[in-house]
Amino acid sequence: MKKIKAALINPPDENRIYTEVPSKVNIKSGILPPMGLLYVESYLNRHSNHEVILLDCPADEIDYPALRQRLAGFSPDVIGITGHTHNIADMLKTSELFKSINPEGKVVWGGAHASAFSEKSADFNTVDYVVYGEGEVTFKLLLDRIADSADPSDIKGLIYKQNGKPVKNPPADYIMNLDELPHPRREILDIKKYFYTVGSGQTASSFVSSRGCPYHCTFCSTPGKTFRCRSAKDVADEMEACKNQGIKELYFVDDTFNVDQKRVIEICREIINRKIDIQWNYRGRINLITQEQLELVEKAGCTRIQLGVETGTDEGMKILKKGIKTDQVRQVFKWLKKTKISSAAYFMIGCPHEKTKEDILKTIEFATEIDPDYVLFGILTPYPDTEIYEDGVKKGIVDPKIWDDFVTNPSKKFKPQVWTEFLTQEELEEMLDVAYKKFYGRPGYMFKRLLEIRSPGELWNKVKAGLNILK
Repeated sequence: MKKIKAALINPPDENRIYTEVPSKVNIKSGILPPMGLLYVESYLNRHSNHEVILLDCPADEIDYPALRQRLAGFSPDVIGITGHTHNIADMLKTSELFKSINPEGKVVWGGAHASAFSEKSADFNTVDYVVYGEGEVTFKLLLDRIADSADPSDIKGLIYKQNGKPVKNPPADYIMNLDELPHPRREILDIKKYFYTVGSGQTASSFVSSRGCPYHCTFCSTPGKTFRCRSAKDVADEMEACKNQGIKELYFVDDTFNVDQKRVIEICREIINRKIDIQWNYRGRINLITQEQLELVEKAGCTRIQLGVETGTDEGMKILKKGIKTDQVRQVFKWLKKTKISSAAYFMIGCPHEKTKEDILKTIEFATEIDPDYVLFGILTPYPDTEIYEDGVKKGIVDPKIWDDFVTNPSKKFKPQVWTEFLTQEELEEMLDVAYKKFYGRPGYMFKRLLEIRSPGELWNKVKAGLNILK
């Protein structure tokens, strides 16, 4: 088989749109390795002889002139671009840049946006292929076919073009045994460039231990996906390798880390028995946490748990299909305060049950009542392929043309619709500002956070983030 060159690219972050979370909260929140690209790279490294490089432009501060130089120097036959809908404009600009260097080169889109808007993505003239769903196997098969100038029409999870028109193949099968995937090769990155502001400020990395989420929250674009998880031993093996690479903190980016409670216990026991000294944190569900489990994850080095609370009333929980009650939330945060594990809670304002500003204040007051260490407020933004988006379209609250126009002609000026059934966007933005100032502006809160600072770097990162919120 012919050997080809491929560049995997996390594009420059110059044209990002900010949606439900204000831009001042996103700024300087940290930077973590692009796990999707790393998994593809490691899979190709094991299962092919193609020459592959990975360019993480945000981490390495590669702007478009520098990216042009890198691509011209490496001369790839194929580039694979990842991205979320928020940075689709940069995905498109990167595609156009590569085509200006090598008009015959092939551009492949993958990642979250390509999966959510696969057919729209394939409509761009500068995009030759779209990999939707899990990309490791599909992308490898595609490179093999490109290398041999062979027909890709039987590759699952792929959109290709025939006579200039996109043709969508059936979806690829889920990778059921995740232990079969090679660990991401973080050694190809300058790992010291990665950190997370809400964490310790030390060298950090994202980490994936499972895929899919079986729950059905109305605002989620990936509800009811088949949950698959790696074994406790495989997870601990990778954590140990990360520690040996000098990584101090791991952020588990699983949709829901604690779906399998037995596995959580097994992972903790592996970490404890093997004395793997590394900080880690995860995103989890309220109703799957027990006091005994918290004691064990703390002993295993877990320093923070991030929980999607979303709203402050039981009525809101029911409408959003969260499957939890406010009393459960109160109990879990009381348990957390008995540990040294810090907590981060996610909330949305402007939900369908919030008809007045007073209703929104209930959610803000609930956030201050449970008093997590960190909170992230956002305005409910109905995304395509979510239940709440479809409800909004039926009610005439959401105009689908707005999203269609954006994913066809992306612009940095784009502002997605929020739920404006009862309050205007301006009123919701005003209440979002109120939410941040009421929570983070409490003197007792600020004093407590300052006492927890452990290094000058951590102090500087958090001061900048705090000033962005409060100014």
